Amino acid sequence: MGKADWIYNELVNDILEHGYWDQDLDVRTTWADGSPAYTKSLISKQLIFDNSEVPILTTKRVPWKSAIHELLWFYVKRTSDCTYLDDNNVKIWKEWTNTNNHIGKAYGYQLGKPIMINGKITNQVHNLIDQLINNPASRRHVISLWNIDDLDQMELYPCVWNNQWLIKQGALHLVVNARSNDIGLGNPFNVFQYYVLQRMIAQVTGYNLGSLTFNINDAHIYERHVDPLKEQVGRHPYPAPELWINPEIKRFDDFTINDFILKDYEYHPKIQMEIAI
Repeated sequence: MGKADWIYNELVNDILEHGYWDQDLDVRTTWADGSPAYTKSLISKQLIFDNSEVPILTTKRVPWKSAIHELLWFYVKRTSDCTYLDDNNVKIWKEWTNTNNHIGKAYGYQLGKPIMINGKITNQVHNLIDQLINNPASRRHVISLWNIDDLDQMELYPCVWNNQWLIKQGALHLVVNARSNDIGLGNPFNVFQYYVLQRMIAQVTGYNLGSLTFNINDAHIYERHVDPLKEQVGRHPYPAPELWINPEIKRFDDFTINDFILKDYEYHPKIQMEIAI
């Protein structure tokens, strides 16, 4: 059994057994038919991966190329214009794309926005890499996607809103913080893509790969996902696959989708889950 499947199954079962329903509240999210999308949730759940294997589920297929495309869109392209997604047939943001084919000042915009640090114009991604290389003992290696001044100009508030990077004994550790995480659809996607990001940053900075910690403030399962998830966690997992990343890439902005191959990925059939908007 892959470790990611075991960790995920534990989380799902914990929420289903001990979670709190929000059916007494006026919730923001709805289904496509307009009815409220209620959830069962737990507060402050932490997932820790030692990164000895790729943290991707095998009890269903995780669309790994789409996950990497979104990651490249955010961190390499650093834009909120959805043209890159369209060009690569990635449709995961369609429900939140405005009439300008844009998601506003969210995610990639915040990563690419020029900032002044120590008298130099840079951006959050380039500054992170620079500081990891030149100031490894710092505890200030933080990327934030939550800019309170820009929230009203975002089509969707950031769910995974913050990450912190720590160098310990030559290894690069990553702590990811999510204010909210859809466990049925979003979580498997997010965990895998931040593992990929950690591998990319470790490669261009020269550090060994450390642990990945994924903190979730509101870990929730939508009511229409309960039965599909019960089916999923009852499946017998396969061994974890391997992720090849082109070792020739030394500059972060040079990564493209062609630099990633997921090898020996065996998985169970897709389980249909409706998306809440």
